[in-house]
Amino acid sequence: MIELTAAPSAKREKSPKRKGKVWTQAEFRLLPEGPPFFELEEGVLLEMARPRGRHQKIIGKVYSVISAHVEPNKLGEIWPEVEVDLTPMITYVPDLSYLATEHLTRFANDIAIQGAPDLVVEVLSPSTAVRDKSRKLITYQKTAVPWYWLIDEDLLIIEYKNTPEGFLLTQIVAPPDPFTPQLFPGLTLNLAELMGETEAILVEEEDQHE
Repeated sequence: MIELTAAPSAKREKSPKRKGKVWTQAEFRLLPEGPPFFELEEGVLLEMARPRGRHQKIIGKVYSVISAHVEPNKLGEIWPEVEVDLTPMITYVPDLSYLATEHLTRFANDIAIQGAPDLVVEVLSPSTAVRDKSRKLITYQKTAVPWYWLIDEDLLIIEYKNTPEGFLLTQIVAPPDPFTPQLFPGLTLNLAELMGETEAILVEEEDQHE
């Protein structure tokens, strides 16, 4: 569950409690490392629930495939759960953030990516799904994130491309079909296979058609 919290004192309280405080990124950076963990949205702290094991496993599989594709080809770099300063009042921590080689200077400080990543990936969980599909989608569009992927825990992948008219839905890929992202020509991502679930999904589909 996302909870609104408040501001720390100058002494860096471990559990911010005061309500009504408008946070700056400088104050946000003074928070001690979690738990609890937070994102900053329009000056408000949002406490983030810790993810489940399946959620983290999906992130790991996607990260490994993209990293193995982009780094040897010097296309860019990808990171799990790093801070992204989208505006002076918004700092998100996407599940995965990718920067193309020509934009790696946006992470020169090794603290937070400054501005839009070239790709943001969010893996949906019960506590984050609504926000990832609404508020965050709108924010990523407005802050010029070129590509946005949503992946649910049933391994459905949704791909969005940013256009002058807003995010364009470009693909919806259900398992066990492979996903071929437009951002990475030559890359194929088969999450069902990576998760060892292809056979179980096929059996379930057969049962549904009987």
